Order: sequence, then structure tokens, then C-alpha cells
Amino acid sequence: MAQMQASTVEQITKLKTKAASREVDAQRKYDELQLQLKAEVVMREAETRRKYDKFQLQFQNMMKMFQ
Repeated sequence: MAQMQASTVEQITKLKTKAASREVDAQRKYDELQLQLKAEVVMREAETRRKYDKFQLQFQNMMKMFQ
């Protein structure tokens, strides 16, 4: 009886350890994806800003031509 209880406790402990390990892995992957997404957003914002500045300059040059 005591051996069965010890075996059951050992199995539960192993399952809890595996679950905790999976949770840590999932959190790490989530954090990595969050960082990737943030980096992509920064890159897109920079590209959008560059295009906006380019068109703004073109517009200003066109306005000078009509003055």
C-alpha cells in the first residue's frame, strides 16, 4: 500500500514537473514572438515614416514650382 502511494506521488510529481516545464517553454516562445512582433512594428513604422517624409518633400517641391 505504501509503495503504491509512493509510486502515485512520484507520478504526480513527474507530471507537475513536465507541466511546469511546458509552461516555461510556452512563456519563452510567447515572449520571443512578442519581441519579433514589436521589432516588425518598429520597422514598419520607420518605413512608413520614410515614405511620408519622401512624399512630403516632393509635395513641398511641387508647391515651390507653382509659386
